[in-house]
Amino acid sequence: MFQALFLKNQQFRTIAVSRAFQAFGATLFNYAFLVYAAELPHAKLAVSVISVVLALPSMLQFFFGAVAGRVAKRIQWILTTRLIEIAGYVVIAVVFATTTPGWLPLLIILPFLVLSDVISNVAGLVLQPLIKHLVVDEHLEAANGYMMAINNTLAMVGGVIGVSLLALVHHNFTIFALLNGGFFLLSWVNLFIGRRQLLVTDRQFSDLVKPADTHLRAMMVAGFAVVKQDAMMVYIISMAGLVNLLGNAAQGLLQLSVLANKQMWHGGYGTTLALIDAGIGVGIVAGSSLFNGYLHKIKLPSLVNVVLMMMVINALAVLFLPRFGLLIVINFLLGFAMGKLNPKYGALVTRIVPEEHLTTVAGLLGTFEMIGVPLGQVVFLGIANIFSTTIAWYGILGLGVILIGYSVKMMRRTATIN
Repeated sequence: MFQALFLKNQQFRTIAVSRAFQAFGATLFNYAFLVYAAELPHAKLAVSVISVVLALPSMLQFFFGAVAGRVAKRIQWILTTRLIEIAGYVVIAVVFATTTPGWLPLLIILPFLVLSDVISNVAGLVLQPLIKHLVVDEHLEAANGYMMAINNTLAMVGGVIGVSLLALVHHNFTIFALLNGGFFLLSWVNLFIGRRQLLVTDRQFSDLVKPADTHLRAMMVAGFAVVKQDAMMVYIISMAGLVNLLGNAAQGLLQLSVLANKQMWHGGYGTTLALIDAGIGVGIVAGSSLFNGYLHKIKLPSLVNVVLMMMVINALAVLFLPRFGLLIVINFLLGFAMGKLNPKYGALVTRIVPEEHLTTVAGLLGTFEMIGVPLGQVVFLGIANIFSTTIAWYGILGLGVILIGYSVKMMRRTATIN
């Protein structure tokens, strides 16, 4: 299967490697930016602001899907927007070089990071129908799994390398911004070199599926119609939204808990976060790369329950036994379950949705899945800043238990979902 996807399918390999360089560069800078925020006055608030603001684009997935559905020249669009991202990180480097550390440069840089996230989200949706066109149905789950494994491996390495380089250059954030732009440049170069065959495929695909030219409202209605007719899609949307709300709020709280508990630090704040995230990254890579075992065979709703249970265990560990090694193990197991869940989910959506509706429906699903993320961030990080991080964790724990009960109830109603 690996040979069919990467060794023989040059176009899929080009897309996968280009996306991987992008993920690596973004991760490299994101950890540095969290370290930057942790060194500011009112560091707890600064880290919370970054978490909330960077979660906002997730609410606009349907709009991104509508935009992606209107893109005619997909590869050319990706190449152009990648250059815009490179320019954005050059501007960020200039901001770091010409200002003193403080809230002003942080607030100037945040919009550029949001823009980069928006472009990345749209780019993924733009490429999704093309990937479906390039990969046969029986390899779709493996293709999603391998892309997730590659991206998470490089993102994980980027976090560890990033915080190490940050120490070596004495926290020179200008260099980090330029390094990030450099990896986006590698992403662009890789796609540019392999563009000839991709452009031919893109033209052939465009002849089969014309870009959407309908009004946004009409596209929304059509997307809703496709989703509502399938009970599986309704279940997936509801559970994915709730799981993402819980998981992203917990991730933000973990950043605050590590910031406040220096006994958990291993080489500094950024290094500790990178290593904990590496645990979940290794788990995701292992889960998405291994296509055997019990978790690979169980149905989608059961995988959702496993993920929820690991989130509850993670909250219990932070509250009652906040040990660095234990958190790495728990996050590895959580990542492994997520590595099994996400490719299965992505393959199901890609397989059952018609190509002419795929970008719109994918964006619609993304909106419903992620619409609660900023709300969860605001509520739980707000509780942490106003009251205490401990109270916020108890809220996460209670919500997790409620969601497990809800998921079990829904699972009985959707027993045929694979």
